[in-house]
Amino acid sequence: MKQTIRPNDETIQRALDAVLSSALFARSERLRAFLKYVVEKEMEGTGHQLKGYTIGIDVFDRPQAFNADSDPLVRVHAGKLRKLLTAYYAGEGAGDPWRIDIPKGTYVPEYRSQQVAPASSASPPASAYTARKPLSRRLSWLPAPLSSPIAVLSALPLLVFLPLSSPALSVNIPMQSRLHDVVLERRFAGDLPRITVRAQWPRTSTAGRFADALRNAASHYRTIAPVPATVLWQKSPAKTADPLAFTIEVSPQKSPSGLRVLITNDATSDVVHETFIEDAQLADEADILYESLAIASQTLSSQGHIFTYASAEETDSPLMKCMVMTDSYRHLQTREAFQEAKDCQEKLSGDHRQKLKFVISAGALPITLIR
Repeated sequence: MKQTIRPNDETIQRALDAVLSSALFARSERLRAFLKYVVEKEMEGTGHQLKGYTIGIDVFDRPQAFNADSDPLVRVHAGKLRKLLTAYYAGEGAGDPWRIDIPKGTYVPEYRSQQVAPASSASPPASAYTARKPLSRRLSWLPAPLSSPIAVLSALPLLVFLPLSSPALSVNIPMQSRLHDVVLERRFAGDLPRITVRAQWPRTSTAGRFADALRNAASHYRTIAPVPATVLWQKSPAKTADPLAFTIEVSPQKSPSGLRVLITNDATSDVVHETFIEDAQLADEADILYESLAIASQTLSSQGHIFTYASAEETDSPLMKCMVMTDSYRHLQTREAFQEAKDCQEKLSGDHRQKLKFVISAGALPITLIR
């Protein structure tokens, strides 16, 4: 087998910059961050350490308890990244001298020259290349097929929809039901947002499957109430005066064809956010999972639409405020952000502190002061 020649780091950086600055990648900040992370790790010589767990924590801000085997988030995004790279080099990046690939079964990038050299030409100058850094071999037991979107389809019923009593496992769904609701209840009344996800029946429709995927994605967020294992069916959402009760309604739209996702506050009926997803972006189960994860990230995080709305309306609880400050410190790593988060956490009860992604302690102080 012909051995791959690795370009030098400067050449790789130019290839990476070309991809990241392209129009195709402009709409997906997460995929840009994913690609930048794995390429930079490979250039540092630590590509062999690229695992789903480390990517989930460093790129997708998952907690330390993240399980890359049971949570397909990284694998799904890797499949999306491969598809987007293929589309980029088939169009906008067709003339790039080098292309970046993420082979299936690994997260370690590889590089291929797109220049067609004449048969009589001499070998490229040695200065244009560096010795290829050793890449880790995928162990024989690793499930490489799960890296592809096609294989994800076969695994999704187990990885995503099994806890939701999926359509494939459900029987006797009430034919008269027009809406199905997924209610995310709160452990601490008035402290965390309560979310209801609604979609038109039947549950096997694109809207229904998107709502199920969104509910499953929401179960990974500590910024909202714990997600119950049961699915509640009702014709319409219950009215409430709770200012932290929100509804995410997923409904099909004919022209243009796709899904409309509307987020409203139940108490005021205010529209918190509205977005539209084209049918072309929902071609298969991997696409549905990817788009639902994106909506969850934009909506449910401490910097998302719901927390932003609650802050603007001054209905956010002390716990929510502390979550925002803690998350801000984790990203800024400044003395001021540390002090704000620390002061806020000291005022919380023990139960509330357990809801945070991490608790600031004296052990964090020296690291902060060094910065």
